[in-house]
Amino acid sequence: MILDLSGEVCPAPLVKSRRAMDKMKSGEILEITVTDDDSKVNITLAAEELGMDTVRTRKDNDGKWHITIGKK
Repeated sequence: MILDLSGEVCPAPLVKSRRAMDKMKSGEILEITVTDDDSKVNITLAAEELGMDTVRTRKDNDGKWHITIGKK
């Protein structure tokens, strides 16, 4: 699943990401794109709290964060 939350600022990206994570089944991957640095931090912390793996986090040349989360 891909969730593009570019241009949104917290708490909206965190809330939307958390809802998507809550719906994930074991083995699924979620890629979230955000532009806000605080959102990147908050989303990765939320994933950790839910026992999920942050598979990859990278910032592209446009300043967008791409966070890949996997559910165990």
